[in-house]
Amino acid sequence: MRKLLVFSLVLVLLVASSVLAETRVVNVNVKSVTGIGVPVRITMSHLRDLVGEDFDANWDSIRVYDSQNNELPYQIDDVDLNGKLSAKDVLAFLTIGNAKIKVSDDLSIEPPTYANSFVVKSINGEETISTNDGKFVVTVDDHGVVHVKKFDVVEGTVLDEIGMARVSGFPESTYYVNKEIGKHVEKVSYDFRVAKMKVLDGNNPVAVTVVADLVSKNFVGLEQHNIISIYKTGDILVNTKFVFKTYEDMMKLQIMVTRPLTEVAEDAIHILPIFRRLTWADQLGVTPLDYWLEKNAIVYVDKEPYTAFSATDSMKPLWWGATYIFASEERWRTNYSPKLKMGVGEILPEKEIVPVDYWKWICGNTWVYESREFRDGVFKWIPGEFDVYAATKGCVPKGQLPNRYKAGDVVVFNRVYSIYNSSSEYNAVRYLEGRTKEFRSVKITK
Repeated sequence: MRKLLVFSLVLVLLVASSVLAETRVVNVNVKSVTGIGVPVRITMSHLRDLVGEDFDANWDSIRVYDSQNNELPYQIDDVDLNGKLSAKDVLAFLTIGNAKIKVSDDLSIEPPTYANSFVVKSINGEETISTNDGKFVVTVDDHGVVHVKKFDVVEGTVLDEIGMARVSGFPESTYYVNKEIGKHVEKVSYDFRVAKMKVLDGNNPVAVTVVADLVSKNFVGLEQHNIISIYKTGDILVNTKFVFKTYEDMMKLQIMVTRPLTEVAEDAIHILPIFRRLTWADQLGVTPLDYWLEKNAIVYVDKEPYTAFSATDSMKPLWWGATYIFASEERWRTNYSPKLKMGVGEILPEKEIVPVDYWKWICGNTWVYESREFRDGVFKWIPGEFDVYAATKGCVPKGQLPNRYKAGDVVVFNRVYSIYNSSSEYNAVRYLEGRTKEFRSVKITK
């Protein structure tokens, strides 16, 4: 009798707790254009803010549902590498259209399990990541830099050195003491010391994430932190954060990827929206559209003009060796192969700003396409040609050439590298326009 009473009491308490349990809902608004899943990432601290700090959430109860109330697989990436759930960790999933994240305070709910979409192996000192069907394969080296080795039926160097940075400046600068800046030094991420690097394996239903913390050997106090997430959709999301622990005079602070399709496709075409600002066009007194029209490098898609030229052609630049430099960041750019019917695109998931002030623009992020590399960020090497042309003469203030960073400054880049199939260059443009709209549409609210 006594045992029966105890059992009944426990049952009553469980039923009562279930009845009294509360569920909080977070709305994820995503515009669907391409019909392909859009990666959504939210830190646990942001999720905590949205469900309410006063809510005693059972994080094992997290479930994600699409607009038809179908459960979506998700994962939580331990991006701070502390081995436990914490504020910086990232909840990640794919959704076509709107979704909801639900969290309960019911402590009896167990965490879900989802099938992995990737296989991760360590081969010859490199981590090899492949989708279960083997159609998307990347490797990760000891610096956490990612190399795409296969997409669909194409094998080889599809895209290289994702997560690479190029920095230059004057690490011995004492400018604020005696106006001396010392010798110039230029380095890439491979010249940094690896503080931490880990491929987050074991729970990968939607993506595999690589975390790398790098410390400059030359620029004392400069750190590069990469979080690179490889999605089964062919999208690679890269978050690069430069952290300054001391004062630095910098001429370059750039992220980059190399050999976008050019190693496997001799016919690759470089395509992008028309620049809103291009220094060479300013110096010639024409618009960027006119500049490329003169080079027979314009195509029209749905009545809109786009720049398009051979990805391996320097296009006879006005000066310098780059195909373009001192060019405004635009919403995307791509190399596309008509023969392979495949492309590699770089998408900016946040709207890029072009300041009206010319010098302020040059001090910020601009685009470079040089040596078959997508370069993006600060580039301050101002050639003498700036003073040859009236449009740019005198735009560089005396003594203000490097970007001067102080302790505590942080510079962040968020980029998407999207590998895709497309039947033509025209449809490639339509795909990237649609994909950009999808990434930029993501809004997470209560």
